[in-house]
Amino acid sequence: MRILLALLSLLLSNTILAQHEIRAKFTPKESYEVAILYEITPNYLQYKTHTKFDDEGRFVVPLDSTFNKGMYRLVYALPQEVYNFDLMYNGQEDIELTFSPDTGVIFTQSEDNITMANYNIAMTKMGHEIGKAYQSSRIDTLQLMQIFMRQKELQLQFEKQANGLMASVFIKANRRYIPEDFESLQEYISNVKSHYFDKVDFKNETLISSNFFVEHATNFLFGLHGNQPTTTTSLTQSVVELDEILQTSADPVVRYSIMTTLMTQLIESNYEAVALNLSNTILKPLAKQRQDAEGLKAILDFERTALSAKAPNFEIKAATSDAPAINLHDLEGADTYVLIFWSSTCSHCLREMPTIHHTADTSDTATTSIIAVALENDPYNWNDYRHTWTSMTHVLALGKWEHLLVQLYNIPATPHFLVLNSDKIIIAKPQTMDALLSLIQK
Repeated sequence: MRILLALLSLLLSNTILAQHEIRAKFTPKESYEVAILYEITPNYLQYKTHTKFDDEGRFVVPLDSTFNKGMYRLVYALPQEVYNFDLMYNGQEDIELTFSPDTGVIFTQSEDNITMANYNIAMTKMGHEIGKAYQSSRIDTLQLMQIFMRQKELQLQFEKQANGLMASVFIKANRRYIPEDFESLQEYISNVKSHYFDKVDFKNETLISSNFFVEHATNFLFGLHGNQPTTTTSLTQSVVELDEILQTSADPVVRYSIMTTLMTQLIESNYEAVALNLSNTILKPLAKQRQDAEGLKAILDFERTALSAKAPNFEIKAATSDAPAINLHDLEGADTYVLIFWSSTCSHCLREMPTIHHTADTSDTATTSIIAVALENDPYNWNDYRHTWTSMTHVLALGKWEHLLVQLYNIPATPHFLVLNSDKIIIAKPQTMDALLSLIQK
């Protein structure tokens, strides 16, 4: 009996200690310091572990029994939102990979991840072949239909190969529309969009705990325009079509998550008008419905200073015994108003402000008014500069980053530029001094 108990104990301990590993080699080896591994859950990223890269750019992460089967995100540099990639862990195999900025991630061990990577490469190649065939001056319809036939065969081949793997869920969900007869490019694109989510199960936990929905939705918005240009109108229509699909197929939480990410991508792609419409018609009602105070605040912060919004009002000149206060909205006489948020402790500002002042002072900018708002802890340095840069209207915002204007205008750093029309509507957000100067000089 004692021998049996001892054997059982040994077997149990071996089961508990049994583990797999992630082994990685990053190049160039001197560029990386720490790797962080997160488990992707339906609602958030759950930190699991971190490890240092060795002198050769390698690391090993043990995957013990606390690591669940599922999707993981590996972060290898800052900012985390940019320098990361996802991988699958099926609980049954080691994962080995290499990474470089030129090649991206290449899996050398892990049937799941290798199959998924090979599928993505193959389908990307098929997409290029289809695009090339349609772009030909004389479309070879026979050749095009042969490509579609190979695409269909390839899809079925990978579905069969992935049977029993985690990758199977993603490969099946990614199945594309394939025409049976020749279609013009616009007919084909229209049908691809109409059937784009036919095989997507928005209730599938594996898909929910991944980046699949967002990537699929992003391609639906930006990647399915054929030879037509991407415009504000086309993107707005795509958002409406996507939301109709999500309303009938996806949980409100999933719909909210997808649309929140898409709004961020639209802003980063300089389609603020589309993002603002998405925010007003979809996200704001969802945030209120879900009682997401933090999300609602972020939405309202964005809307307040979005392109086409009226700039928030604030005091330009305090009231005196002889005259009432003057606010931004009270200003008249200029066709364009430029808001510059700066600070005398900001080295970039001190390099750029003299150039901006010189341009304003020497150019034919009679219809442009520049309001320079200084975020300061004290007024001493500011007093010197305001008497030097006389072509600007100067406003002192004491309290620096704690000042109300920082939150009111979503100021992430100084200098920060906004261009308004005569009605104080925000018409541009130059990211650099050169971009601002080109607007001032028009």
